[in-house]
Amino acid sequence: MKISPYQIVAVLGSSLLMLSGLLRFFSFGNPKELIIGVLYFFANLIIFCS
Repeated sequence: MKISPYQIVAVLGSSLLMLSGLLRFFSFGNPKELIIGVLYFFANLIIFCS
């Protein structure tokens, strides 16, 4: 599997979004933030790495 630079950027970006979702979840206790972050991360993996 060959990895392109944009795939690395996409995974990094979605990881940051998932991390911010986790931080907001711990700050506000809102499980919706956590679910959105995780779903976004997996969506990016599927889109950019397939």
